[in-house]
Amino acid sequence: MRRAIAIVGVLAFVLAAAGVSYAVPLSDLLNGGSITAGDKLFDNWTYTYDTSDPSRSFNAANIEVTALTGGGLNPGPGLSFFASNNELLVAGDGVYAFVDLMFGFRVSVLDPGYKIKDNSLTLTTADVAPSGDNGSYIMETIGTAPMASNLGTNNVEYSWLDPSFNGPGLIANISSYANFAPQSEVWVTNNILVWASDTTEMAGVGLFEQRFSQVPAGLPEPGMLALLALGGVALLRFKRG
Repeated sequence: MRRAIAIVGVLAFVLAAAGVSYAVPLSDLLNGGSITAGDKLFDNWTYTYDTSDPSRSFNAANIEVTALTGGGLNPGPGLSFFASNNELLVAGDGVYAFVDLMFGFRVSVLDPGYKIKDNSLTLTTADVAPSGDNGSYIMETIGTAPMASNLGTNNVEYSWLDPSFNGPGLIANISSYANFAPQSEVWVTNNILVWASDTTEMAGVGLFEQRFSQVPAGLPEPGMLALLALGGVALLRFKRG
């Protein structure tokens, strides 16, 4: 419980520095709502949920979704997700306790002068009580259609088994990036798994964010820029000849 309270304090600091706009509960979005961050619209929300505890159910109102507007062109606008009331916290049951939440949405540009170019996923606060097999994992897939991952995949993990993890704590700040060609819209799916085994263990996700960088719609791809440069050199040589 002390860890959960500490995550709330961390959230206030992180959001204050992130250029946030407004927040809505995930339950509103899943009921047909949408949220706007900068020139990007996030809509068409869906989810699935599974848990090892038959008495436990998913309460989407415990996840607050906040628009991030201070990212400029890169990392761009995005969303932060904050889980309260232990919604994504798991205590070990002596076997294998878990919560597995998957939700998806569409991201589209409202300004036709820009397109979505690349994406980042950052697990900002997580919680692991050190012992054995416990942790949290987020896999983000990005595609041109729902549940498709043809554009890229981001994975972040915060676990006791992770060799890069040096001790228990609340601040993870683990990031992953996907690069893809400019798109007017992309479909995103997030799969969040939190698990703990021994009764002395616990794990949870407190806060993570996703950003979507942008470029002017008429900007050529790097490969095209190289071809244009070569063409310019060839034309200059032809004129000199």
